[in-house]
Amino acid sequence: MYLYSNIGYVLLGKIIESVTGKHYYDVFKELILDPLHMKNTTIETKTKLYKDGLEARGFTVIYENIGKISQAVKIFKSTDKPTIMVFSNNMVHRQGLFHNPENFIMLEYEQPMYICTKNSSKGKQGQLTVAHGKGYDVKLLKRILGDKIVLVPYKNSGAMLKGILGDDVDMMVNNQGKSLKYIASGHGTCEVSNTLPINYATVIGTNIDLNSIREIIFDISNDPQFKTYHETRKLIRPSSTWAKELGLVRKGEKNWQ
Repeated sequence: MYLYSNIGYVLLGKIIESVTGKHYYDVFKELILDPLHMKNTTIETKTKLYKDGLEARGFTVIYENIGKISQAVKIFKSTDKPTIMVFSNNMVHRQGLFHNPENFIMLEYEQPMYICTKNSSKGKQGQLTVAHGKGYDVKLLKRILGDKIVLVPYKNSGAMLKGILGDDVDMMVNNQGKSLKYIASGHGTCEVSNTLPINYATVIGTNIDLNSIREIIFDISNDPQFKTYHETRKLIRPSSTWAKELGLVRKGEKNWQ
């Protein structure tokens, strides 16, 4: 059994915040990143960029790093406060939260899915173990990869990368960012899947004026820091009108189903 949870790091962050009175990212940046001049290293990059962008534009932001996507979705559905959340079209069926005109703010980027294989597993006879996200459709993966595989669910893309780097599995189906990191490690190779659906990263909101916040979020996503985030990860930004972006995302939802 392969299990992963980042709840320990979430608790550590809460302890740091309780002791210092600061957000744990700010403490991490102040004590580690800045002294070591680690300008290209960060944690929670995308959500932190949204937080910083909103605060720079005069908003007061209550910033929460929720350990599990299911918990984040539960909070999103039940809150009565103005809330935005980064989301993805490959999660909707598992979480029961779909993109619609009442919650959709913006399509931030699209990225293909990759299939990666360890160098030592190439040509291996018998069954191959394949890491995949818990939200992925098992029948879809078996239809694409064949029946002679053992699917191993992981909590998130980072856990999958750690799993294959730790020789726990032979292959993984992962997003572009983690796959490019795996290629850079030299431990194996990855290929873009022409059969797996495209992954669309989105921003959704509730109890908020979607038109107004879209303009602000779109503006933040064009800040220099955000552009660097997208360029270094080779992310494609298919920015269009709100209606066309929503249509593209909803079409992608059906493909994941």
